[in-house]
Amino acid sequence: ARIQYERIGSDVTMQCGSLDNEASVTWKVNGTDVKARRREEGPRLILMEVNMSSNGLYSCFQNPDGQRRDQINLRVG
Repeated sequence: ARIQYERIGSDVTMQCGSLDNEASVTWKVNGTDVKARRREEGPRLILMEVNMSSNGLYSCFQNPDGQRRDQINLRVG
């Protein structure tokens, strides 16, 4: 997994590998559904106003086969 550092209160964009803008993906954080305020735009996950509870290991899976394409370790501080 790669590490992405972000500031508290910022909006954070995570990109699922090198997938193109038409790709459909599913995101998980620490193996569970992402509950935070967010937008999803193709292969990107945009978290709104992150805080310390946003920390974690984000994994994206390409639909429909469910193959994992990327992992991002988000560190907010």
